[in-house]
Parts: sequence; C-alpha cells; structure tokens
Amino acid sequence: MKIATEFPYLAQHYWLLFDDRLNEDRERATSALAYQDSFIRWLPEVNAKQTLYSDHSAFGVIHWYPYAYPVVLLGTRDARLPEVTAGIRYLEEQGYQVVLRPHGGLAVVCDPGVINVSLVSDNQHYPLSIDEAYEQMVAWISQALAPLGLEVESYEIPDSYCPGKFDLVLNGKKIGGIAQRRFKTGVTTAAYLSVNGSQDERSELIRTFYEISQADESYPAVRAEVMTTIEEELGKPFRVDDLYELLINTVHNYSITEQRTFVDFFLSQHYGKAVERLDKRRNDLRAEL
Repeated sequence: MKIATEFPYLAQHYWLLFDDRLNEDRERATSALAYQDSFIRWLPEVNAKQTLYSDHSAFGVIHWYPYAYPVVLLGTRDARLPEVTAGIRYLEEQGYQVVLRPHGGLAVVCDPGVINVSLVSDNQHYPLSIDEAYEQMVAWISQALAPLGLEVESYEIPDSYCPGKFDLVLNGKKIGGIAQRRFKTGVTTAAYLSVNGSQDERSELIRTFYEISQADESYPAVRAEVMTTIEEELGKPFRVDDLYELLINTVHNYSITEQRTFVDFFLSQHYGKAVERLDKRRNDLRAEL
C-alpha cells in the first residue's frame, strides 16, 4: 500500500468504514441519516478516549449508504413549500419514501443507482472551514474517478436539483452534489452521486414535485438535460460497487481503513436519539396526508 502525503486530510486520519449494507436497521427510511447524525457526535468521544493511550492518527469515519429502495430526501426549505403535502403525496404515489434530512440542501433522489457517502471528522484534530470541508470531498471523488479518464469539476449547475457551489460535474453536466452538517466538535460532508439508471426520470420527478408543491422562483427549475450519470458519461456499464472500489482504493493510497459494524454501545445511544428525532420530523411532515 502506498502511503503518501499529497492528500493531508486522508493521510492524517485512520478511517473507520461503516457500510450501511451491514446495518440491520437499513430498511428503516430514516436509519442511514440517523447514523450520519450520530457519527458526528460519537467520533469526538472516540478520539478523546484513544488519545489517552495511542499515538496513531485521529479516527475519521467513512459512511457508505446506498438505498436499496427509492427515497427522496427533502431539505428543510422544501418542508416550507406552500403545498408540500400535495408534493409528498405525489412522491409517495410514485413509490418513493420521503425523509426530511438534517443537513443542508434541497430535494435529492436516492435509489439503487445512486450512492450516498459521507466523510466525518473531528474538528479538535483536523479543523476545516466550510469550503475546506467541501473541497476534501471534491478532491476524493476527483481522484477516484481519474483512472477512468473522467475529469471532475466543481461549480454550480443552477437548473439541477439541489444546486450548490460545489456541485460535482462531468463534461458540463451534474453527476452529484454535496451537503454539510457542522457542530463545534465535528463536521460531516455528505455527497450523493448518480452512478447509473435514468437521470431524466429522477429530474422529472423532482421538477414535478416542485410544480405540485407550488415552488416559487427561488427553487430550482429542474431541467433534465443539465444532469447525467457516471455510467452515461463513461459510455459503458458502471456499477455502484465499481465506484465503491475506486473510492476505497483512493483512501488506501494515503491511509488505512478498518471495517466496522454498527454494534457499538455508545454509538447506539446516539443512534436511538437521532432516529427518534428523524422519525418524528418525518411523521410531522406527513401528518396532513
């Protein structure tokens, strides 16, 4: 394994890998986001304990959470849409579960052709500004896709769903987006990437959701032609597992990963509270359906 220093953020952490496919509660629509909310609280506690007896790098967390079923993750602003109840009803009629996510951004589509991945780090050990945290995710994904001859750029694609300054772009089209959740003690940077499947259908789903919800011009006018998938840009089959391998190999160029299960007493304490909060927010959102 090549241990290098060209990517200090990766190199200066010992990465704990949590794969949601090993999560026994994964069929619960709020579970992945509840764990994401828990890692940012749990990680500083783990680092505080390990520094008492160890000199190795601080722990960081990589959370890999593909959805095996269709879900739309709504942002906080989406919940304030004038006719959001009608919009949610439409999404559910199309077979999507709907969850209100705790971090920033607007509506995104998750299904078996989309991957979600997050990097969680402890500000006590590696402080990051807002832009710096986004830049680590962009750099990681850029390096991972480079062996395929793909050059990832990062800038806003305004007419995509969930547009932002750090959109992930291939050949002028958006393949994914990044959001952040920050505490004083830590930061989670989460990305979604459209790997394969019909991006046109995903875009049309969100465009119709905003239309039914009576979104004003401050929300994106979603146009399918400005979004794409990694597979489409490659021009050959590309699986979620292929992307997983590329991302983990990139980490291994700089550091070490350790596969973890979700069975941890202290993590479970945080998870129980987080999933209760998210379930309540989801139920409150759906109360008028």
